[in-house]
Amino acid sequence: MVKRYNLEGVNNPQGRFSHVGEIGPNARLFHLAGQTGARPDGTVSQDFGEQARQVYRNLTTVLAGCGMDWQNVAKVTVFLTNPDDIPVWRDAQKEAFGAVVPASTLLIVSRLARPEYRIEVEAVAAKD
Repeated sequence: MVKRYNLEGVNNPQGRFSHVGEIGPNARLFHLAGQTGARPDGTVSQDFGEQARQVYRNLTTVLAGCGMDWQNVAKVTVFLTNPDDIPVWRDAQKEAFGAVVPASTLLIVSRLARPEYRIEVEAVAAKD
């Protein structure tokens, strides 16, 4: 399982994330490809909040398909195209993660693979 913690001497996280996601010995490591707000049928909402919630539904489905859930996630990397979307993204992530606070990196990028995508999230997870 993943152990999460913060370290003294480093700026305290200002959001809901941990400095470290430690993966124990003999664990299988999973690198989850970036998920966008595309629904299973390929459609994409123009509403950012719906895209953000769909990203986390997609990741939840991928995790479940590997026999895992958010407790197994050590690290996420989030790509947003608009910094004004940060508050809505935070709400969607908090809803998905619950009490889990993995290590996290947030990047603001000029665009993603398709112009209608406004968010993409990739993850690293582990399972004993």
